[in-house]
Amino acid sequence: MTDTDSHLLESSLPALEEARVNLPTLGEKRVITYRTAGDERARAIVLLHGIGSSSAGYRAQLAALSRNHRVIAWDAPGYGQSSPFAISTPAATDYADVLMALLSALGISRATVVGSSWGSVIAATFAARYPSATHALILSAPNIARGHLSGAERDAAREVLMRSAAAQSPEARAAVVNALIAPSAGPLVRAVVSRLRDAVTPTGWEHAVGMLFSAYTPSVVPSIQAPISVIVGNLDRLAPIDDHARPIHEVALGSTLHVLDGIGHMPKLEAPGEFSSIVLAAAAAGTD
Repeated sequence: MTDTDSHLLESSLPALEEARVNLPTLGEKRVITYRTAGDERARAIVLLHGIGSSSAGYRAQLAALSRNHRVIAWDAPGYGQSSPFAISTPAATDYADVLMALLSALGISRATVVGSSWGSVIAATFAARYPSATHALILSAPNIARGHLSGAERDAAREVLMRSAAAQSPEARAAVVNALIAPSAGPLVRAVVSRLRDAVTPTGWEHAVGMLFSAYTPSVVPSIQAPISVIVGNLDRLAPIDDHARPIHEVALGSTLHVLDGIGHMPKLEAPGEFSSIVLAAAAAGTD
């Protein structure tokens, strides 16, 4: 890890802000919380976190990308202080609709969309559903989701994901960290990753797991018009490249695959400088 990487990981987090979005799927309060940095007049980059994370997982990118862009990292519905869905089984399209409503509330008509892991499913769904609002798409440690599973295989996969929500003891959290990052990741990365689950709520997790079974990313990606960048670590054990990133990359109409050496499932934290450089290049080359 470089000095620049360490500096980015130690950056202060912008304060949480909230926006009201007028969607009946979110029930009465209809609030989405987010963190933002950069000039409001600049081109927007929106960051979507993974299933066990929150807007706080993008502290490095909020610092690195905001020099020339308006950067927004949301808390997905049911995460942190964002309103949970009022419907029992939200689909990936429901999350995409909330994202569109958030961008509209913030006065953003078009953005570069970055999704990490579970967030990549939302990001891809958003790009397919709202092509005119998507300048470029970056899928980090992407996931094919579980919509292609059925029967006993589907039930078993869902049970594994639901059980993992209970990993709250120090020992369980340490095991989660070990699974997420490369063995060579340093103590700073481990410390940041260990705090990511703090904004996860039981309802948010349950809805997020259910959403994974409503989508199959390789069937969504071919219809995406925006240029796609796929970022994956060659040591990713949760979403191995040959099972997730490569199938997505191969069916995309226009996709660039970035394989980061010695990196696990958290490129945005394990290699924040390189990750941010890829995002900036994709944002610069996106469609107008």
